[in-house]
Amino acid sequence: MMKDEARAGEQESGRAGDENVSASSLVPSSSLSEPMFETEVDRSAERARSRAFLVIGAIAVLFILALIMMLSSLRRENLPMLRNVVRAGSPEFDAYKDKVELEITGKITHPNMIGMFQLEVRAKLHNRGARMLTGVEVLGKMLDMNDKVISSNTSIPIPRIREEPLKPGESLSFSVKVDAPSRVQEHEVKDITIELRGLQF
Repeated sequence: MMKDEARAGEQESGRAGDENVSASSLVPSSSLSEPMFETEVDRSAERARSRAFLVIGAIAVLFILALIMMLSSLRRENLPMLRNVVRAGSPEFDAYKDKVELEITGKITHPNMIGMFQLEVRAKLHNRGARMLTGVEVLGKMLDMNDKVISSNTSIPIPRIREEPLKPGESLSFSVKVDAPSRVQEHEVKDITIELRGLQF
C-alpha cells in the first residue's frame, strides 16, 4: 500500500512539472526577442545617418573646391597689368617685339578633383635686343578644334617671377596656366599657345 501511495505521489509531481513547462511555453517569444529587434533598428538607423553625413560632407567638399577654382580664375582674369606698358600697335612695341623670343619648352595637363583641368605651357623668354626689359606681359590662349580661343590668362614674368630687369642677351624661364571652361573636355582642346602682350622699358 505504501508503494501505491509513493507511486501516486510521483505521478502527481510529474503532472505539476508538466503544468509548469506548459505555462512557461505560453510566454510570448516576441517579448524575449523584442530588445534584440530594437538594437538592430538602432544600429541600422545609425548606419543610415553615418552614410548621410558622409554624402553631405563629400558634396560640401566638391562645392568648396569648385568655388575655389572659380574665384582663383576670376582673380587671374582681374590681375592688374603693367603700368606704362607698350602693346601691339605702338611703334615702340612693334619695333622691339621681334627681338623678344618666346621659346616653348613643354606643355602639361593638370586634372583636378572636380572633373575639370588646367593646361600649363612652359617657356623661355630671351631678350635678343639691345634694350633692358623692366616688364613683360605674356598671354596664354587655349584653343578648340576650330582654333577659337576658349580661355586665356595673362602672365607677367617680369617683374613677378624676376624682379630685376632682363638685360640684353639674358633669358628667363616661366610658365602660363590656363583653366579650361567647365563644360569643355580635354579631347575638345586642340592646343595652348602663348604670345607677347606687352613690354615695359
